[in-house]
Formats: sequence, C-alpha cells, structure tokens
Amino acid sequence: MSRLQKFIELRADAGRSSGRTAYVLDATRLPPPSENCTWKLAMNFNAAEEILANPDLKSAYKQALGEGCSVVTTSR
Repeated sequence: MSRLQKFIELRADAGRSSGRTAYVLDATRLPPPSENCTWKLAMNFNAAEEILANPDLKSAYKQALGEGCSVVTTSR
C-alpha cells in the first residue's frame, strides 16, 4: 500500500531547509533537488494531522495523488 510521504529539501552546506517541500507517493517521483541541496524524508509526517493544521495543503495533496508529486515553496 502506498501512502503520501513528505520530503524536505535541505541545503547541503547548512542542513537547513531551502523552503521547498515535496509530497509524493513514490520517492522516485521526486524532482531533482535545487543546487547544493538534498531531499530528506520527514519520518514523523502524518498527512491527516498536517492538513488539519494547514487546510491550504489540500491542493498540494490532491496534485501529489493525481500527478505523483507536488512541490510547495515557502518564502524564506
């Protein structure tokens, strides 16, 4: 059974978030990371809890389920 996974893009030099988050059912669908960054699986991700805290994620979840991947960028 596949489940929605969350990956956070981290800067290789500082280990801090680049501001991009990807939601995927299959890690092979992740887009290439930005320059000098890597994707890291958010191990404690709970899709239900996160959407209750942030209902704006509904469209990102829908895109990830329909197209395989959704990337959300937050301003830094």
